[in-house]
Amino acid sequence: MAQRRMTSLEVIDTDAFMDMPVSCQNLYFHLNARADDDGFVSNPKKIVRALGAAPDDLKVLIAKKFIIDFSDGVCVVKHWRINNFIRKDIYKETKYLDLKQTLFIRANGAYTQSYDDRAIPVPRGHYRIEDVDATLTKRQLSIGKVSIGKERRDTPMGESEYSPEFLSFWSAYPKKTGKGEAYRSWNKLKPSKELSERIVASVLAHAKSKDWTKDDGKYTPLPATFLNQKRYDDEISVAPLKANNDKYASY
Repeated sequence: MAQRRMTSLEVIDTDAFMDMPVSCQNLYFHLNARADDDGFVSNPKKIVRALGAAPDDLKVLIAKKFIIDFSDGVCVVKHWRINNFIRKDIYKETKYLDLKQTLFIRANGAYTQSYDDRAIPVPRGHYRIEDVDATLTKRQLSIGKVSIGKERRDTPMGESEYSPEFLSFWSAYPKKTGKGEAYRSWNKLKPSKELSERIVASVLAHAKSKDWTKDDGKYTPLPATFLNQKRYDDEISVAPLKANNDKYASY
Protein backbone atom coordinates (compact mmCIF):
# COMPACT_ATOMS: atom_id res chain seq x y z
CA MET A 1 0.00 0.00 0.00
CA ALA A 2 1.25 3.47 -0.85
CA GLN A 3 2.34 5.55 2.15
CA ARG A 4 2.15 9.11 0.81
CA ARG A 5 -1.16 10.94 1.02
CA MET A 6 -2.21 14.30 -0.40
CA THR A 7 -5.14 16.68 0.06
CA SER A 8 -6.40 18.89 -2.73
CA LEU A 9 -7.22 22.58 -2.41
CA GLU A 10 -10.30 21.81 -4.48
CA VAL A 11 -11.61 20.07 -1.37
CA ILE A 12 -10.14 21.88 1.63
CA ASP A 13 -10.19 25.44 0.27
CA THR A 14 -13.98 25.51 0.10
CA ASP A 15 -16.38 27.32 2.43
CA ALA A 16 -18.01 24.00 3.28
CA PHE A 17 -14.69 22.68 4.61
CA MET A 18 -13.44 25.89 6.21
CA ASP A 19 -16.74 26.48 8.02
CA MET A 20 -16.31 23.24 9.98
CA PRO A 21 -14.67 23.32 13.43
CA VAL A 22 -10.89 22.93 13.39
CA SER A 23 -11.25 19.57 15.16
CA CYS A 24 -13.35 18.28 12.24
CA GLN A 25 -10.79 19.53 9.73
CA ASN A 26 -8.00 17.87 11.68
CA LEU A 27 -9.90 14.58 11.80
CA TYR A 28 -10.41 14.73 8.03
CA PHE A 29 -6.66 15.04 7.44
CA HIS A 30 -6.00 12.04 9.68
CA LEU A 31 -8.68 9.91 8.00
CA ASN A 32 -7.26 10.82 4.60
CA ALA A 33 -3.74 9.96 5.78
CA ARG A 34 -4.76 6.54 7.13
CA ALA A 35 -7.02 5.43 4.28
CA ASP A 36 -6.11 2.51 2.03
CA ASP A 37 -5.38 2.99 -1.68
CA ASP A 38 -9.10 3.28 -2.49
CA GLY A 39 -9.84 5.72 0.34
CA PHE A 40 -11.42 3.26 2.80
CA VAL A 41 -10.77 3.63 6.54
CA SER A 42 -11.37 0.53 8.66
CA ASN A 43 -11.24 2.14 12.12
CA PRO A 44 -12.54 5.73 12.08
CA LYS A 45 -13.77 5.55 15.69
CA LYS A 46 -10.34 4.40 16.86
CA ILE A 47 -8.79 7.38 15.09
CA VAL A 48 -11.31 9.69 16.77
CA ARG A 49 -10.31 8.32 20.18
CA ALA A 50 -6.58 8.51 19.43
CA LEU A 51 -6.88 12.17 18.47
CA GLY A 52 -9.01 13.00 21.47
CA ALA A 53 -11.64 14.26 19.05
CA ALA A 54 -15.36 14.24 19.76
CA PRO A 55 -17.63 11.60 18.17
CA ASP A 56 -19.63 14.50 16.76
CA ASP A 57 -16.62 15.52 14.66
CA LEU A 58 -17.01 12.34 12.62
CA LYS A 59 -20.77 12.90 12.40
CA VAL A 60 -20.17 16.41 11.04
CA LEU A 61 -17.82 15.07 8.33
CA ILE A 62 -20.49 12.56 7.34
CA ALA A 63 -23.28 15.15 7.39
CA LYS A 64 -21.17 17.56 5.31
CA LYS A 65 -20.48 14.71 2.87
CA PHE A 66 -16.72 14.71 3.19
CA ILE A 67 -16.94 11.11 4.46
CA ILE A 68 -19.30 8.30 3.43
CA ASP A 69 -20.06 5.85 6.24
CA PHE A 70 -21.25 2.25 6.10
CA SER A 71 -23.31 0.22 8.53
CA ASP A 72 -20.33 -1.92 9.60
CA GLY A 73 -18.36 1.09 10.85
CA VAL A 74 -16.04 1.40 7.84
CA CYS A 75 -15.97 4.75 6.04
CA VAL A 76 -14.52 6.08 2.80
CA VAL A 77 -13.14 9.52 1.94
CA LYS A 78 -15.62 10.91 -0.58
CA HIS A 79 -13.10 13.02 -2.51
CA TRP A 80 -10.31 10.44 -2.31
CA ARG A 81 -9.64 10.42 -6.05
CA ILE A 82 -9.47 14.22 -6.09
CA ASN A 83 -6.98 14.21 -3.23
CA ASN A 84 -4.86 11.27 -4.32
CA PHE A 85 -3.71 9.28 -7.30
CA ILE A 86 -1.84 6.05 -6.55
CA ARG A 87 0.57 4.75 -9.19
CA LYS A 88 -0.34 1.38 -10.66
CA ASP A 89 2.96 -0.22 -9.62
CA ILE A 90 2.32 0.48 -5.91
CA TYR A 91 -1.49 0.39 -5.85
CA LYS A 92 -3.14 -2.25 -3.66
CA GLU A 93 -6.91 -2.58 -3.99
CA THR A 94 -9.01 -2.23 -0.86
CA LYS A 95 -10.10 -5.34 0.97
CA TYR A 96 -13.59 -3.85 1.30
CA LEU A 97 -14.72 -4.97 -2.14
CA ASP A 98 -18.35 -5.51 -1.07
CA LEU A 99 -18.56 -1.89 0.08
CA LYS A 100 -16.71 -0.66 -2.99
CA GLN A 101 -19.36 -2.30 -5.16
CA THR A 102 -22.03 -0.12 -3.53
CA LEU A 103 -20.30 3.09 -4.64
CA PHE A 104 -20.42 5.07 -7.85
CA ILE A 105 -17.90 7.63 -9.07
CA ARG A 106 -18.32 10.94 -10.85
CA ALA A 107 -16.04 12.31 -13.55
CA ASN A 108 -14.33 14.63 -11.03
CA GLY A 109 -13.34 11.62 -8.90
CA ALA A 110 -15.86 12.02 -6.07
CA TYR A 111 -17.49 8.90 -4.69
CA THR A 112 -21.27 8.82 -4.35
CA GLN A 113 -23.92 6.31 -3.32
CA SER A 114 -26.40 7.73 -5.81
CA TYR A 115 -26.59 6.37 -9.34
CA ASP A 116 -27.40 8.85 -12.09
CA ASP A 117 -26.22 9.92 -15.54
CA ARG A 118 -23.19 11.65 -14.00
CA ALA A 119 -21.79 8.58 -12.27
CA ILE A 120 -20.75 5.03 -13.05
CA PRO A 121 -19.99 2.02 -10.82
CA VAL A 122 -16.49 2.24 -9.35
CA PRO A 123 -14.18 0.18 -11.62
CA ARG A 124 -12.33 -2.80 -10.16
CA GLY A 125 -8.60 -2.52 -9.71
CA HIS A 126 -6.44 0.43 -10.74
CA TYR A 127 -7.98 3.10 -12.95
CA ARG A 128 -7.57 6.75 -13.92
CA ILE A 129 -10.12 9.52 -13.64
CA GLU A 130 -9.60 10.14 -17.35
CA ASP A 131 -11.02 6.68 -18.02
CA VAL A 132 -14.07 7.45 -15.86
CA ASP A 133 -14.62 10.73 -17.68
CA ALA A 134 -14.42 9.02 -21.07
CA THR A 135 -16.95 6.40 -20.01
CA LEU A 136 -19.39 9.04 -18.78
CA THR A 137 -19.05 11.02 -22.00
CA LYS A 138 -19.81 7.90 -24.02
CA ARG A 139 -22.89 7.24 -21.90
CA GLN A 140 -24.12 10.79 -22.36
CA LEU A 141 -23.77 10.48 -26.15
CA SER A 142 -25.70 7.25 -26.10
CA ILE A 143 -28.45 8.84 -24.02
CA GLY A 144 -28.68 11.71 -26.49
CA LYS A 145 -29.53 9.29 -29.31
CA VAL A 146 -32.83 8.25 -27.74
CA SER A 147 -35.58 9.02 -30.21
CA ILE A 148 -38.27 11.55 -29.34
CA GLY A 149 -41.37 9.75 -28.15
CA LYS A 150 -39.44 6.77 -26.84
CA GLU A 151 -39.27 6.23 -23.12
CA ARG A 152 -35.71 6.59 -21.77
CA ARG A 153 -34.69 3.46 -19.87
CA ASP A 154 -31.35 3.74 -18.12
CA THR A 155 -30.52 1.62 -15.09
CA PRO A 156 -33.79 1.75 -13.13
CA MET A 157 -33.81 3.95 -10.08
CA GLY A 158 -37.47 4.84 -9.64
CA GLU A 159 -39.39 2.51 -7.32
CA SER A 160 -41.95 1.79 -10.03
CA GLU A 161 -39.20 0.71 -12.47
CA TYR A 162 -37.88 -2.15 -10.34
CA SER A 163 -39.38 -5.54 -11.09
CA PRO A 164 -42.05 -6.77 -8.62
CA GLU A 165 -39.97 -9.87 -7.87
CA PHE A 166 -36.94 -7.77 -6.93
CA LEU A 167 -39.06 -5.46 -4.78
CA SER A 168 -40.30 -8.51 -2.86
CA PHE A 169 -36.68 -9.50 -2.25
CA TRP A 170 -35.71 -5.94 -1.27
CA SER A 171 -38.67 -5.59 1.09
CA ALA A 172 -37.71 -8.80 2.88
CA TYR A 173 -33.98 -8.07 3.10
CA PRO A 174 -32.99 -6.61 6.50
CA LYS A 175 -29.92 -4.63 5.33
CA LYS A 176 -31.10 -2.12 2.75
CA THR A 177 -27.73 -1.01 1.39
CA GLY A 178 -26.69 -0.82 -2.27
CA LYS A 179 -30.07 -1.12 -3.95
CA GLY A 180 -28.79 -0.30 -7.44
CA GLU A 181 -25.99 -2.87 -7.19
CA ALA A 182 -28.42 -5.45 -5.81
CA TYR A 183 -30.79 -4.87 -8.75
CA ARG A 184 -27.95 -5.37 -11.22
CA SER A 185 -27.08 -8.64 -9.47
CA TRP A 186 -30.75 -9.65 -9.60
CA ASN A 187 -30.96 -8.97 -13.33
CA LYS A 188 -27.72 -10.87 -13.92
CA LEU A 189 -29.17 -13.84 -12.06
CA LYS A 190 -32.47 -13.65 -13.99
CA PRO A 191 -34.33 -15.82 -11.48
CA SER A 192 -37.47 -17.69 -12.49
CA LYS A 193 -40.66 -17.20 -10.51
CA GLU A 194 -39.90 -20.33 -8.49
CA LEU A 195 -36.32 -19.23 -7.76
CA SER A 196 -37.50 -15.71 -6.84
CA GLU A 197 -39.88 -17.18 -4.28
CA ARG A 198 -37.13 -19.44 -2.94
CA ILE A 199 -34.73 -16.50 -2.60
CA VAL A 200 -37.28 -14.46 -0.64
CA ALA A 201 -38.06 -17.44 1.59
CA SER A 202 -34.34 -17.89 2.22
CA VAL A 203 -33.95 -14.22 3.13
CA LEU A 204 -36.80 -14.45 5.64
CA ALA A 205 -35.19 -17.52 7.19
CA HIS A 206 -31.71 -16.00 7.22
CA ALA A 207 -33.11 -12.90 8.92
CA LYS A 208 -33.85 -15.10 11.96
CA SER A 209 -30.51 -16.91 11.89
CA LYS A 210 -27.75 -16.65 14.48
CA ASP A 211 -25.32 -15.06 12.05
CA TRP A 212 -27.71 -12.33 10.93
CA THR A 213 -29.23 -11.50 14.32
CA LYS A 214 -26.10 -11.25 16.45
CA ASP A 215 -24.50 -7.85 17.09
CA ASP A 216 -27.51 -6.01 15.63
CA GLY A 217 -27.06 -7.57 12.20
CA LYS A 218 -23.40 -6.61 11.89
CA TYR A 219 -22.61 -9.76 9.91
CA THR A 220 -25.54 -9.59 7.51
CA PRO A 221 -24.07 -9.52 3.97
CA LEU A 222 -24.96 -6.82 1.50
CA PRO A 223 -27.92 -7.73 -0.73
CA ALA A 224 -25.74 -7.87 -3.86
CA THR A 225 -23.29 -10.18 -2.09
CA PHE A 226 -26.15 -12.46 -1.01
CA LEU A 227 -27.22 -12.80 -4.64
CA ASN A 228 -23.77 -12.97 -6.23
CA GLN A 229 -22.61 -15.71 -3.86
CA LYS A 230 -25.93 -17.58 -4.04
CA ARG A 231 -26.21 -17.48 -0.29
CA TYR A 232 -29.85 -18.47 -0.60
CA ASP A 233 -28.54 -22.04 -1.02
CA ASP A 234 -26.76 -21.94 2.37
CA GLU A 235 -27.86 -24.03 5.31
CA ILE A 236 -29.33 -21.85 8.03
CA SER A 237 -28.67 -21.99 11.75
CA VAL A 238 -31.74 -20.53 13.46
CA ALA A 239 -31.23 -18.44 16.59
CA PRO A 240 -32.85 -19.98 19.69
CA LEU A 241 -35.96 -18.39 21.10
CA LYS A 242 -35.62 -16.38 24.27
CA ALA A 243 -38.02 -17.89 26.76
CA ASN A 244 -38.59 -17.60 30.48
CA ASN A 245 -38.48 -21.37 30.80
CA ASP A 246 -36.04 -23.45 28.74
CA LYS A 247 -38.56 -26.27 28.33
CA TYR A 248 -40.54 -24.05 25.97
CA ALA A 249 -37.59 -23.58 23.60
CA SER A 250 -37.92 -26.35 20.99
CA TYR A 251 -34.95 -25.88 18.67
